[in-house]
Amino acid sequence: LCSRLYLQPGTIAVQHAPDFFCTADKLAKILLHEGEVRKSLSPTEKKNDRGVKIIHLIRNPFTMAVSNYHYHAKRPIPKTEMWITRQNPCQVTYPNGELYADYVLPSLSKRSYEALNINYESRLILRSEFEAIVNDCESIYQKRKGLETANQFDHLMNLDAPEGLRIATAELTVQGDNNGGDMLRMSNNILKLKQAEKIVQNSWMGTSTSTQGGGGGGHNREFQVNTMSLDDFISNPERSALEFLNFVFDHSNDVSTEQKERAAAKYSQTYLNKKEGSRHITDGKAADKKQLAEYLRHDAVFGPPMKKIEMLVETALADSRDTVML
Repeated sequence: LCSRLYLQPGTIAVQHAPDFFCTADKLAKILLHEGEVRKSLSPTEKKNDRGVKIIHLIRNPFTMAVSNYHYHAKRPIPKTEMWITRQNPCQVTYPNGELYADYVLPSLSKRSYEALNINYESRLILRSEFEAIVNDCESIYQKRKGLETANQFDHLMNLDAPEGLRIATAELTVQGDNNGGDMLRMSNNILKLKQAEKIVQNSWMGTSTSTQGGGGGGHNREFQVNTMSLDDFISNPERSALEFLNFVFDHSNDVSTEQKERAAAKYSQTYLNKKEGSRHITDGKAADKKQLAEYLRHDAVFGPPMKKIEMLVETALADSRDTVML
């Protein structure tokens, strides 16, 4: 199971929280050869097709969970977030009845990250840890007086922060339908993109189709992944935007340093203006964010798996920083 991607040479495509539950080998092929556009390229266009660059935005799981809670426990509900009035945060199945756990847990096995020089004593999240989060969610959702038929949004608005946070974090972790499960999805995608990158570096996939066909004249195609921190984009948008542009246009003579710096400064100002006027950009506005993050960190249900995910995020970011600096 891999999300459909809409990629065209020479363009920047944005995809929110895709499912990369197919094999790393299949994902690499999808990213390098996606769609009819690449198949219909002329020989000259194929020669100029340099491959694909991927910027994967990830976030510390504790700040991610607290921000998610603060974002959704507000009125009015943004039009894009109306799912929160319909979705069961404890649901662990897709609409077709398949279990989210059956997709995500095998992808987070010990074998999947050992090749990336990441060492844990066990899986990134054990099935028992997954089930403990589901059980915790079900012990709260529609179990409190006055909330027996309430939706997720009503719970967030009426429960005190610890229980509301637990409901929101369960949805962010184990919920298998629509907008749920992004924390484990992020972890899976970190590992799967790195695995795909290594496969391309060590195989024929990075070579153009003209070489594969034996006609000669082929060239190596890039498959580069730069993992960046969304927390850095929030705290220092100009520096992060410049890093983004330097990665995308690293060897381009068409975009000067001055142009990239101006674009980064403009992005930063636009973001800061939007942040100042929005009730739904939450960073820095909630006085209890550190307290709630520590609550999750020391919680018996959420703490152990989230601390392992935090290590994965930090490792991926450090690896990308070292790679980009080379």
